[in-house]
Amino acid sequence: MYYDLVASLPHLPHFEGAERLPITNLRLNQRLRLLKPAHADQLARAQPLVAWCPDPLRWKTDAALAAEYDALTALPLERSLKEYVAFRMDQRTLVAALRWKWEGLVSLEATAPWGVGPWVRHVERHWDEPDFRLGHLHPWLSAAQDLLTAGDALGLERLLMDATWRRLGHLAEQSTFSFAAVFSYVFKWDILRAWLVCDANKGKNRFRDLIDQVTHVEHN
Repeated sequence: MYYDLVASLPHLPHFEGAERLPITNLRLNQRLRLLKPAHADQLARAQPLVAWCPDPLRWKTDAALAAEYDALTALPLERSLKEYVAFRMDQRTLVAALRWKWEGLVSLEATAPWGVGPWVRHVERHWDEPDFRLGHLHPWLSAAQDLLTAGDALGLERLLMDATWRRLGHLAEQSTFSFAAVFSYVFKWDILRAWLVCDANKGKNRFRDLIDQVTHVEHN
């Protein structure tokens, strides 16, 4: 249990209501030195895969992303962290599918690897369904499709961030002073940091860039 670590972290407001980060990256990393070595290693391995708005210069190909995901999930991760990584990669995969559909692709079956996780084949089989028959498991899908169709990049970013924020909150609430509470804070902090650098006035002009950041789709 991480009583001292969790207690040392300042309150993290919802990203839409925050004006600044409540703790700097430097000080957050200093707090994280209290993690057990195994947990610190797991967090360090997961961060590059699920970080929000990754550096475009470090985008990976779909094949490399899939290999990294497989390598990570093959490790003995804490159940809660493994659940979160799966959620984020499912989200990224489903948004990639929506994007391909938005671009007019009639099928994904002949497309090079375009996603990871258990829903890839399911989406291919149910390509003609509005929500790929996954709306009951991912209730944000329908709204994401509407925002994508409308070209509302900032709205889509907000929707995905909020869905992820809520999932992290749920994981943290299961045990207040656990490793899940710590990594939930770290990934929420990352969402808040990303939101603060978004420029609403450039939302339409940055539409393709934002979608690519969410999906990690690489254009040749």
